Amino acid sequence: MINTEVRIHDKFSFEFKIGFITDNKLKDINEFRINTWFFIPNSLDINRTTYPKERFYNDVRANIRLITPRYTLDEILKEGRGPFTRLDHAVDKIINGETGDERTESYLYQIKMLMCVCKSAMREETALILSSQKSKDLASRVDRFVEKMRAISARYRTIEHRLLKHEASAEQMNYFAFGDEFLGNIIEQHCFALLRRLTRKAMTEEMRATIYALVSDENIYKKDKGFGVVEDGEDKRNSSVISRRGMLKKFVESDLFLQTERKEDGVLMRQFLYSIAAGLAMIFATLISFFATKRYGSLTGDLFVVLVISYMLKDRIKELARYFFTSQLSRKYFDNKWNLSLRKKRIGWIKEGMDFVLGNRVPDEVLALRARNSLMEAENEIYDESIICYRKLVNLSREDLEKYKEYRLDGVNDITRINLNHFIQKMDDPSIPLYMPDEENGYTQVQGKRMYTLYFMIYCELEQNRYYRKYRLLFNREGISDVSELD
Repeated sequence: MINTEVRIHDKFSFEFKIGFITDNKLKDINEFRINTWFFIPNSLDINRTTYPKERFYNDVRANIRLITPRYTLDEILKEGRGPFTRLDHAVDKIINGETGDERTESYLYQIKMLMCVCKSAMREETALILSSQKSKDLASRVDRFVEKMRAISARYRTIEHRLLKHEASAEQMNYFAFGDEFLGNIIEQHCFALLRRLTRKAMTEEMRATIYALVSDENIYKKDKGFGVVEDGEDKRNSSVISRRGMLKKFVESDLFLQTERKEDGVLMRQFLYSIAAGLAMIFATLISFFATKRYGSLTGDLFVVLVISYMLKDRIKELARYFFTSQLSRKYFDNKWNLSLRKKRIGWIKEGMDFVLGNRVPDEVLALRARNSLMEAENEIYDESIICYRKLVNLSREDLEKYKEYRLDGVNDITRINLNHFIQKMDDPSIPLYMPDEENGYTQVQGKRMYTLYFMIYCELEQNRYYRKYRLLFNREGISDVSELD
């Protein structure tokens, strides 16, 4: 199964979050294919000459990580084989006096995984509440959500007393504090998301008070612990809070990120074909030399001219042959290959390739999804849209993923971020004066926004499961304003 999500990352970047979920019904090696076609307005002057592969890959940043094990908030609190039970076992080994780096490593691992699971569960629960704003039991859902978050934080913080009682090391206490601070951050994050995004009609004063009380209590707790909190007018302190939150996020999620090794794909085949290109050019030059020597003799002016011309042509033949072989090679091979490792054990690989393609090389299904209107079709006959095809082939071993410690892992997330700074360089001004008739003055002026549209289609394939997704991104020189999936 392939899950696709596209969202705005910042003012000039958007990102694809592609989840590659292994299927137990298939063979051990699951192979996923993702092809994305970008339809770029001609006025942006993005083409093979102005936007080569090297520049594209400089604008692309990929993070490959494991999919967080899925738990609900209730399942997190439930005794059994949930994340709290696993953390309790790791803490028991420490307070019982068992020593060794493996014990501390296991304890740290369980803290990180608990935090990752809590973050994912809170995000899912928040999204569920926001999607049911018209529901009659919205208030009870918010109450239960706040109650569960209080229970999770209280459950985690009881561990501190056990560690202090048995004189855990300073390092182990620091690891607990990192998890504690991160937990407070994500509780605040999701509470503020509810306060911001619940509509005035949906939110009652009681609901707002319930959420605010949790945020206020967390803020007081963080101050007591010396954790960073946001304060009005404290720019330096707030900058420090932002930096620390980023470091905590990377620290907590570090066990989910995969080790990657990047290299060019098809290197040996490319060098072999380049050798053939050189050989073809040499054959041409040698045949010309034999013919000229036989006809003009040796050490003559005519022979000298012919040899110089043959050398010039040989060089061009070599480059043309290399270009031909490279274009043919790109159909079968990719540009880069990422070997994926989990705790130094290979679990699969990802290949990626990018190229500009002509309209007649784009599948009919993709062109049908593009569905240009009649005016755009007329314009396209004169000024063709540039089309980029960005493709990925993913190979994952389900068996190797299942060997990963205690949690069941479904697959990996490939989070690819694309920066659009190179796309805006030749845009016109974003604001345009528009005029309307006005009875008193004859006209009145208003400001309109010039927007550029980037359409892209995503093709997903896993065995016989194949489907398309269509997206539209609106942006101008001021940045990205919207990205949305279209029917």
